[in-house]
Amino acid sequence: MSDRTFAQRLQRVIDADPSLTVAGLAVKAGLDNSALRSLLSGRAKNPRLDTAMKVCAALGTTLEDFMSGAYEGAPEAADQEAARIRTLLSQLSPDERRQLLSYGEGLRDARPSQPE
Repeated sequence: MSDRTFAQRLQRVIDADPSLTVAGLAVKAGLDNSALRSLLSGRAKNPRLDTAMKVCAALGTTLEDFMSGAYEGAPEAADQEAARIRTLLSQLSPDERRQLLSYGEGLRDARPSQPE
């Protein structure tokens, strides 16, 4: 995706999917319809971070994948496990992220060392 802004990318996704409407996406994301319309019309320059994350979650992707161009409207990412981890991280509080990071590092550090 060569589009630069969140709104441009979102408009492209909506235009590419005849079953996807602004109103339907707003409902699925738990947002007010006017918030998305304002963004897509250019009245709002950039969405708030939580708004962008809700839109991406409703589309089945993460903000990182959406903005990097890894999301093309396909229902499944090439690396599903990594995508699931990124989605999970986007749904956790900062404290929960730190706990998950500590747990993951503990798992890594507890692995038996591999002979070289």
